[in-house]
Amino acid sequence: MNTINKIVFFVFLLGLASCANKGPEKDGVILARVKEHYFYFSDIKEHISPGISSTDSLQLVQSLVNSWVRNEILLLHAESNLPDSLKDFTKQMAEYRNSLLLFQFKKRYIEQELDTVISEYEMAKYYSEHLSDFELKESIVQFSFIQMKENSPELLRARSLFQQVGDVDLQKTKLESFCVQNGVDYFTDDEKWIPFNDVLSKIPLTTYNNAVFLKNNKFIEFKNAPFVYFIYIKDYKVAEEISPLEFEREKIKRIILNKRKLLLIENMESALFERAFQQKNFEIY
Repeated sequence: MNTINKIVFFVFLLGLASCANKGPEKDGVILARVKEHYFYFSDIKEHISPGISSTDSLQLVQSLVNSWVRNEILLLHAESNLPDSLKDFTKQMAEYRNSLLLFQFKKRYIEQELDTVISEYEMAKYYSEHLSDFELKESIVQFSFIQMKENSPELLRARSLFQQVGDVDLQKTKLESFCVQNGVDYFTDDEKWIPFNDVLSKIPLTTYNNAVFLKNNKFIEFKNAPFVYFIYIKDYKVAEEISPLEFEREKIKRIILNKRKLLLIENMESALFERAFQQKNFEIY
């Protein structure tokens, strides 16, 4: 039995893998060697799930060992064939470490110091000052709809309700209750703006020009066997119009937070520079 088969045997039958051959530098089962470099089972045991079969485990171990051997051989070849000038990565490693240090420091500083509360006034102010940035790329709608079976006895009631959705006397809870009881699928949150193409991907409705369709249709009823659909378009905005604030709320929040982050880091860096200057901790020659 070779070493790899021993590993699988130990892992799945005896659980004694840690008791096998010792390597020159650390204890453990040796799976492979390339010159003075050794590959141990402890290097890969975290990749082997307890529930995996012995056959799959053997294949996984063999694959990992073969990959390690091939990589080590390539590294040795590179080491012996590259000039010293191309093997010194001291500067790059220092720059990479510094970059990681700064990234982690700034990330933690932002997490601790960033004010994430954004008022409605601040969002509305940013929106009004940057209207040209919120031009729609596609049509959006506020709507309600219900999908019902074509043989439902409540079709007439559904038609009546959806024709009255815009009536202020119609209670929203009444419509929602009807949809819950009779709808195969439905949507009644008509305060939310939705891309019209998302609506069309959910409802089998064919339009050839979204803008023209929306301008000419408020209540829509159509059959697509074995279902009937009732749709009420409360409001809409077509492509190239200015998007409503409600639709851009999350985008504006992200923009404001990003601006705060940049300002927070800029102020922190300026404060540290000023402190170092006052304490005469640096000189520029």
